[in-house]
Amino acid sequence: MIASIALLAVSVAAAEYSPPRTGNVDKKEFVCMMQDMVMLRKGIPLTSGGKKYWGCCEMCKVKIEAEPERYTKAVDLVSGKRVDKATAHIYALEGLVYYFESKRTRSAFAASPSRYLQQ
Repeated sequence: MIASIALLAVSVAAAEYSPPRTGNVDKKEFVCMMQDMVMLRKGIPLTSGGKKYWGCCEMCKVKIEAEPERYTKAVDLVSGKRVDKATAHIYALEGLVYYFESKRTRSAFAASPSRYLQQ
């Protein structure tokens, strides 16, 4: 009975979370890291190099296995540094996501996205 109540509480909490289409994304499991987009439901966990990434479907698993460097890394648009998507800070802009090395660079991007997207 207690396990059922705990499971129900987790299910309700998960159902109540709605990732932002624009804003900081703190729950990485709602990001398809292969397509760099926000998902409305929790994705499927994918492992590469001992780290956890998230995808939206089984095709994402195929993609990350075939080209791990392409799908596990991104460039911080503010600093220009290469970041690992598993540990990056994430910002969504109209459903697309961008990855940052720190909260500082994510905040700089959030303050003026067009400045960094026009590069």
